[in-house]
Amino acid sequence: MSNLDLARKGLHAFESGDAATLSSLVADDFTFVGITPQPLTKQDFLGFMHVMTTAFPDFKFNETHAEESGDTATVKHKITGTHTGTLALPGMPPIPATGKKIALPEEKEVYTFKGGKLAKMVGEPAPDGGVPGLLKQLGVQMPG
Repeated sequence: MSNLDLARKGLHAFESGDAATLSSLVADDFTFVGITPQPLTKQDFLGFMHVMTTAFPDFKFNETHAEESGDTATVKHKITGTHTGTLALPGMPPIPATGKKIALPEEKEVYTFKGGKLAKMVGEPAPDGGVPGLLKQLGVQMPG
């Protein structure tokens, strides 16, 4: 399986809330940076997946472009979903379901693999993207 195939398998596992599959693809010393205030560890990332798929059961990445080079894969996507569950982001009060649909602008993620496992993921949010863009679309202010 190519690194791009592994990245896509991870995206699908995230969308479906499949923590077991996602955990099997991610290295124990994994880090995720770029869209959250602090880097996420493997356990933090699995928790983030659970928060997002609980709040947005129809969460989708909607791939727009993908490529692979050596030990990296790059995927561009436009995240969509409907806020039908409680959004419980760390450091914020829980946000009850609003029923609002979100559609974030195209964003890029770069996945770095080592030994067949995802070692690092770097999200590059677009203006009005990432968690701040998502909250803005829900009509919620970022904590200051």
